[in-house]
Amino acid sequence: MRISSITTTSERGWRRVSADVDGAPLWFESADVALSPSPEAFASAMLMPALARGEALTLEDPVSLAWRSNVRRALPTFNQWWGYPEILPEPVHHSLKTTRAAQTVLCFTGGVDSFHTLLRSGYTVNYLVFALGFDVPLNDETRFNAFEPSLRAVAAATGATPVVIRANLREHPAFAPVSWERTHGGALAAVGHLLSDVAGRLLISSSFTYTTRTPWGSSWMTDHFWSSDRLKIIHFGADLLRQQKLQAIASDPLVRSHLRVCWENRAPAGNCSRCDKCIRTRLTLADCGELAMYPGFEGEESLARHIDAIPAVSRVREVHRELSRSERLAPEIRLALQKLIRRSGSGGNFTRQWNSQWRRIRSWIRGWI
Repeated sequence: MRISSITTTSERGWRRVSADVDGAPLWFESADVALSPSPEAFASAMLMPALARGEALTLEDPVSLAWRSNVRRALPTFNQWWGYPEILPEPVHHSLKTTRAAQTVLCFTGGVDSFHTLLRSGYTVNYLVFALGFDVPLNDETRFNAFEPSLRAVAAATGATPVVIRANLREHPAFAPVSWERTHGGALAAVGHLLSDVAGRLLISSSFTYTTRTPWGSSWMTDHFWSSDRLKIIHFGADLLRQQKLQAIASDPLVRSHLRVCWENRAPAGNCSRCDKCIRTRLTLADCGELAMYPGFEGEESLARHIDAIPAVSRVREVHRELSRSERLAPEIRLALQKLIRRSGSGGNFTRQWNSQWRRIRSWIRGWI
C-alpha cells in the first residue's frame, strides 16, 4: 500500500491536506486550524489496513525515525491480537528531529471518557478536537449539528480552541474493509499528527482499564507507540472504570449540560435514554443523585420501564450487578435491573449472544479480506 503526493490546499476557508493512497484520495480538512501535511498522520491512519492486507506500507515522504521505531514495538501486539504480519513501513528516508510544540490536543466526543480526561488529566487542554467522519458519518448533519454547539461551548468554558476536522478516512476504499474496532487507534493518532505544528501532546481517553487486555484499536498497550519526534501520545484514564469516571465528574456543570453517550443512533440527535449504554449512564447518575440535573436524559420516573423494555444485554457487566444492589436506587429500579441480569444469563439469551458472536466473526473476516 503506497502513500504519495501529500499536498495542502485551501478553499472557501477550509484548509485541506490530502494524499494519494493506492490511487484514491485520502483527505482531512478544517476551517478552525491549519493542518500539518504530516506523513505520520497518513501512515498512522493506514498502517492497520496495510497489515490486514499483508502488505508493506510505503511512503514517498520522509517520516520520523522515532515514529517508525515506535511502530516496530507495536507490531508484535497487533500480531498477537489479530495475526497481522510484523511488516515495518518502508519510508525512503527519515525526517530530521524537530522541536516539539508545548500545547496539548484532546480528541473530544462529549462522552464520559473524554470529559473525564478534560477535567481530570491534569493537563491544560489547548485544542478540543472532534473528527467528523469517524464516529459520526460525514453526511450525518443532524447529529453533528446537534453536537457542534456543545463542542464549542465546552471549549469556550475551558479556554480551549475548538477544532472540527472533516475526513473521508472511513469511506476510503483501502481503509473501509477493515473493522473500525481495529483501526480507530491509528485514526486518532492521525488527528494528533495533523495538529503537530501547533501542539506536541495528544491525549487519548481510555476505553478499558489496565486490568483488561481486550484487543482494541485504541489501547493503553499500543496508543503511545504512535508517537513521533514532534508528537507525544498519552493514553489517559485506564486506572478507572467508566462508571468510576462518571461518578468523579457527575456534578460538573459542563458534564450536566453536554454529556453525550448514545451510539445506537435511535434518536435523531443527542441521547436516546433507552439503549444499554444510555441506561447504564442513567443508572449511575441516579445512584449519584444527579440524574435530575441532566436535561439530556430522561429522569428516574421512566428508568424501570426502560430497563424492562431491554430484551437482554450481550454482556452482564459488574456495573449492572453493583447497581442492582444499591440502596440509593429506588426499589422498582433495582428490581427491573435484577430481572434484566437474570434474562441476560447464559440460558436465556441465546439469540443475543449469537448476534454478538456473529458481529465478532464478521469483524474478524473483514480484517482479513
